[in-house]
Amino acid sequence: MRMMMIILGGLLILMMGCENLLPEVEEPVPEGPQTKAEVLAKIRPAIAPLRNTLQPGMPGISDHAREQVMSDLREAIMAYGDTEFGQEALRELGYEIMDIARQAAGQTRHNLVLVCVDAIELLSMESHLLRRLGERADIFLDRPMVRVQGFLDDHEKDDTYVFLQLIDRRTGSEERVKARLEDKFHNLRLVDIIGRNRGVVLEYLRVPGLLFEVEAFR
Repeated sequence: MRMMMIILGGLLILMMGCENLLPEVEEPVPEGPQTKAEVLAKIRPAIAPLRNTLQPGMPGISDHAREQVMSDLREAIMAYGDTEFGQEALRELGYEIMDIARQAAGQTRHNLVLVCVDAIELLSMESHLLRRLGERADIFLDRPMVRVQGFLDDHEKDDTYVFLQLIDRRTGSEERVKARLEDKFHNLRLVDIIGRNRGVVLEYLRVPGLLFEVEAFR
């Protein structure tokens, strides 16, 4: 029995010695960003076209830029949306997009507001304010651009006809309208003629009381 215990003890010592001879396995180093700040630094350039459009003198955001923003955001969601720190970074980016939308609404850049609304929906974030801004932007984008192309005085009826060109902001399609004072067309009302046929005052009926002037085409 004693001999058996000696043999077992020797085997145990031998096994312990073998374990010490095994090489240590190093933990794999994770690749890519591992914190919210690191992810945010990676994905923030995706919304650079939105920020750039806010700059004074910059034209409205193009369809190409919109598609690029949406594509980059989709890639960011796929790359980092499965981690907690990645989700936090995407949420922070969403708050930055909301701030851009507020500034865009203040500058009446309605197209930019709608792009921000689409981006927030892609990030699966809720914002009542942004929803209201989007609805308001939709209303304003439905207002056609107006050009005054000429006037015709009807002396017999003591009336004046105004020739207007209406341009759809979304599609670019054009329509010509002949109108008199108080006539209503395409959610517009002809309110007044400025001076001696220098231009017109119109009301946008979807926002009652919203008047705007359009100078005659020269």
